[in-house]
Amino acid sequence: MELGAFAFFGFFWGNFAVLLADLSRALDLSPGPLGFALFVGAAASILAMAVLGRTSDRIGRRTYLVIWACVFGFGICGLAFAGGYAFFLVVLVILYAAGGLYDVGMNAVAVDLERAAGRRFMSYLHAGFSGGGAVGALSAGALLQAGVNYRYVYLGVLIPLVAVVAAFLTARFPQSEQPVDGEKTGTLALYRNVSLMLVAVIATLGLLAEGEMEHWSGVYLRQTLELPALLGGSGVAVFYGAMAVGRLAAAGTIVRFGDRRTLIGAGLLTATGMALALVTREPLLVVAGFLVVGLALSAVVPIAFSLAGGLAPGRAGTAISAVTTLAYGGFLLGPVIVGGLAEVLGLRVALATIAVAGILVFVLSLRVKSSRSG
Repeated sequence: MELGAFAFFGFFWGNFAVLLADLSRALDLSPGPLGFALFVGAAASILAMAVLGRTSDRIGRRTYLVIWACVFGFGICGLAFAGGYAFFLVVLVILYAAGGLYDVGMNAVAVDLERAAGRRFMSYLHAGFSGGGAVGALSAGALLQAGVNYRYVYLGVLIPLVAVVAAFLTARFPQSEQPVDGEKTGTLALYRNVSLMLVAVIATLGLLAEGEMEHWSGVYLRQTLELPALLGGSGVAVFYGAMAVGRLAAAGTIVRFGDRRTLIGAGLLTATGMALALVTREPLLVVAGFLVVGLALSAVVPIAFSLAGGLAPGRAGTAISAVTTLAYGGFLLGPVIVGGLAEVLGLRVALATIAVAGILVFVLSLRVKSSRSG
């Protein structure tokens, strides 16, 4: 059930990354207005998680996930029927707010599962997200290449969503741990936890880089480099596929090198891979750069979420909500920065912010205290 929830979420965003070029073209949006629209959606997501994310610990994981998965479905329908900019903005508010809350719920359940099993496997679940993203990107590119209207591709995403909601209704959820005496502090206290905030900033940079790749890589390949739909979709799929492979290998990497060294290496490789992708217009080299970026980023967010859950025993949902709320600042800043820079300097220059994010992950990870060697 949990793996399917992550895989579906990735499947949608893989579709979204490829279809965004078609949607923006249909609405006649340049990078600036498109970036602002994504900014509005991300802002709604941050507000929703700040206000409602903690309810995952209060109303129960099942109810929480069913509610927000259904609202997310309404947002997907809205993308299929968007015909004007104002309507598009409203749709993104619904889609991003519900998606952020769905994300909080999934990761809170994952922390519950880790506690119950006594081992770390967050990276495997996030590999399911990335694998779903690769499948989504490839299927969207293939359907577009075959002449299917992008609106019907969006509606097709609702089919696996129905299966996920049915699984939520019938699955057995793990018992979430209750806080012990002395841990029932207010939510604001979590934001004063220096270790938790360091993890949150690293997660923010990781999600900023992931979000920019998810939202803009397809546009870059299909509009800036003018690749056909199938090739453009394949490039996005390579990024997601690399993240899936990296996350499957991340558990062993973390055990061998520790959280800190893994994050340090991720930051350096992200900067290197993005530099490779942007210094050339040769499609194979660009895609190779995307592959390196995907491998590098694969462990950043899973490590951050696992560390966050461990820093607040019994309050995993609230801690992950706090980290995710701040981390989605990457989605808030990323689209508007990329859209604004692209409007003036071009999308290639704007995407260099991903390399900068990698460098910052490297610097900040030097201060992480790993629970394992490293």
